[in-house]
Amino acid sequence: MTRLFLSRPRPSSVTRLEAARVIGMLRRTGHQSLGLLVTIMIAVSLMQRSLAFASKQGLRGHATSAAFMQPVNLLTRRVPAASLRLSPTLGRSLRQGQGVMVNPQMTASKEKSAVNTYLEEAGIAYVERSDARLRFAPSPTGSLHVGGARTALYNYLAAAKFGGKFVLRIEDTDVARSTKESEESMIADLRWLGLDWEEGPFVDGPGAPYRQSERGDIYIALAKKLVELGHAYPCFCTEEELEAKRAAAEESGSPVAYDGTWRDADPEEVQRRIDAGEPYTYRFKVPPGKVVAIDDLVRGVVRWDVEATLGDFILLRSTGVPVYNFCVAVDDALMGITTVARAEEHLTNTVRQVLVLEALGFHVPQYAHCSLILGEDRSKLSKRHGATSCNQFREQGYLPEAMINYLALLGWNDGTDKDVYTREELIAAFDLSRVTPSPAMFDVTKLKWLNGQHLRAMDPAKFEPMVSELLVKNKVVSKDDAALTKHITKMVQEKCELVNDALDIAKTVMGYQLEEVLDNKDSELYLSDDFPAFAQAVADSVAKGELPIDKAGSDEYENAFKDWVNGLGKATERKGKRLFMPLRIALTGNQAGPAVEDQMKTLFLAEKASAAGLVPLDERMKRLTQWVADHADDLARKEQAKNAAGGTGYLADNEVGGACMVAVAKLAPQQQRTILSLAQQLLESHPPDGSAPAAGNQPKVVAGKGGETRTLDRSGNVEPVSRLDLRVGKIISCEKHPDADALYVEQIDVGDPEGPRTVISGLANFIPIDEMVGRTVAVVCNLKPAKMRGIESFGMVLCGSDEAKTKVELLEPAEGSVPGERLALESMGVLQPSEDDKVLKSKSQQKVWGIVAPDMKTDSDGCATYRGSKFSTSKGPLRCKTLTQSNLG
Repeated sequence: MTRLFLSRPRPSSVTRLEAARVIGMLRRTGHQSLGLLVTIMIAVSLMQRSLAFASKQGLRGHATSAAFMQPVNLLTRRVPAASLRLSPTLGRSLRQGQGVMVNPQMTASKEKSAVNTYLEEAGIAYVERSDARLRFAPSPTGSLHVGGARTALYNYLAAAKFGGKFVLRIEDTDVARSTKESEESMIADLRWLGLDWEEGPFVDGPGAPYRQSERGDIYIALAKKLVELGHAYPCFCTEEELEAKRAAAEESGSPVAYDGTWRDADPEEVQRRIDAGEPYTYRFKVPPGKVVAIDDLVRGVVRWDVEATLGDFILLRSTGVPVYNFCVAVDDALMGITTVARAEEHLTNTVRQVLVLEALGFHVPQYAHCSLILGEDRSKLSKRHGATSCNQFREQGYLPEAMINYLALLGWNDGTDKDVYTREELIAAFDLSRVTPSPAMFDVTKLKWLNGQHLRAMDPAKFEPMVSELLVKNKVVSKDDAALTKHITKMVQEKCELVNDALDIAKTVMGYQLEEVLDNKDSELYLSDDFPAFAQAVADSVAKGELPIDKAGSDEYENAFKDWVNGLGKATERKGKRLFMPLRIALTGNQAGPAVEDQMKTLFLAEKASAAGLVPLDERMKRLTQWVADHADDLARKEQAKNAAGGTGYLADNEVGGACMVAVAKLAPQQQRTILSLAQQLLESHPPDGSAPAAGNQPKVVAGKGGETRTLDRSGNVEPVSRLDLRVGKIISCEKHPDADALYVEQIDVGDPEGPRTVISGLANFIPIDEMVGRTVAVVCNLKPAKMRGIESFGMVLCGSDEAKTKVELLEPAEGSVPGERLALESMGVLQPSEDDKVLKSKSQQKVWGIVAPDMKTDSDGCATYRGSKFSTSKGPLRCKTLTQSNLG
């Protein structure tokens, strides 16, 4: 059974805090000199622990930033930075605190070592460790899994960060499972991701060859060298004998490990068996009492009691095929690998690899074992969770830019709340010391969202070839048509989340799903509004050639199409949705999609390109009029039902007054008086001549659903700011976000009966944490909850900021304001959102803040305003201390 010891020393800041408490107590009791002595003892203890660990590891030649040595500067003698390494956990806490990234660069020894001399004599090529060198070493036994792609990415980014080399090595010693097809597939996926290697297959370099299957002689030579040095020996145990030993160990309850039968065998007996041609393996001689320790960049110090962990393990099988851990150790050394970043499942392999490296006199690289990637059910990501290979995601329409962006965030962050990164930004920000040891959950929804962000930001000229490939590959067109491809690209890019969405949208536009759409209940509103007459008017206009589709290839088209629509509206006495929605259905066969004029242009260009699946305009009009004829009785009944119900469809302008009088007449007298009063308020706030309302007659509160009150803007729509739940809050506690240095996690009392709510804000770079607790703030309380680096936030603290966002201040309610009190506007009174807006969840609701925010400012006195009207509580206006004429958000 493996015995693994994880030692995670406390960060130095915690040690210093405890020391400060002890020293403070000593000083208060008058023991000044004793306090000084304790300080010195703590500093020496820290240094001794680091020195002891470094000496155990052989001072592996890591170049360490001088910033790491700050804790030991308390000593009178300054220790050179390059001669000492702190434990990784302590070093990582210091590096993150000072914004310093881990540099994996190793320093080469000036003197030629004995092992280098041997390698040269044996004709074995090796690479000096003078630069940062990282590698990705996949086994070609399947497709490139997203976990492997993340490992490759982390090594690529770390190498690029320090101007080092990214090496690709193919570990194909598993002859039974390794295939050439798998290798080619993996290489294609790496190239698609843009993870280009400086050394490896098809590139070559000083560490060649880069396939383990081509390095057999090297492994045999170094296995024999280990025998010569006394670190390995031939073992003649047969498989039957080994199985018997395993069974006996299991029966007795002993650890299952090789018992060392041939470890100290008579050399003459060994030679006799070799001369007789008996098969044998080479086993590594595990040193008694040995403890292997590594300082992992992700997991801190990890130690193994070797004797309790494993027995003498095999290096070369009797067939001459080397064992995985032996190959990996040898190749990492000979290829000059300075840092090994890989999945945590390889952590248990490390002990064997370190033993081999130390026995041969090689340097031990820096290790970083990254966490597992889990599926949404918190189990290890596998095929049952859906797509897991890079090629599957590529075929589904994901961009390589989005894939590397998302994979980088699976276990790493740069201390900010940023989500969208370019490749160059990732290289600049990446640091292996910021990779977290906790498992990361693969969220397809977020990956898809990120893909949409990258796709919409992409240069259309780069997106066009992708659209063209989709159209040709799926036989929409036989060959690329530049005009059609360019138009479709422009039409769909803003609507796509995946590249493949472009094909789906294009095929929908070229098709005509009229019958399916009109049979849906969502269409009844338009069908009951004299749809037969309108459909006939559209068909007649098209038949007369009035629809300017023939101009779709010219600059005149857009204006000509608008003129045609306006003319059709006048002829049918329709406007707004009464015109545009039924027109969209009649021409496109859908209620949604790209602009109707763009869809009509697609028909024109697709017909010229002889596109498959195209339903021409004349055929559409035939199907439209035929459907109306086939459903004439049903349409008549819908029209009658609408009229009998007092009209649930659209009313002409000259019908509105009469319909209102009929509706009001059905109400009780008190209800009629309420309606007339509200109508008067609306008239005062929205003069019919379009002039500004009189002073004091800004938009009023009118009755809403269920007795609620709603505020209308000048267009008669609900004023968006009145939909926000803006309240006074008090910060009860505040702490740094564990995974993002720029974020605070606050507990804020906003008057909820359940108690304080969690709110995450990006204020850590602007306001000291000790100035946050106890502050009274303004909070937006009904935004949709959002996860920020794994923690859900239930609100947003309002702040003022300058244009450059270099200065940020809290927006503070007037003194005496009580947590939970809702904010008011001069022009509207207290802002009370309706029950429907309790949480702004729907897509349209989520747009409310985006509509309101640009009009929220501080005035010349620093007071918060919305369109010039001041926000206030019962105690007075809300202010920023010094920011005036600034943005609020």
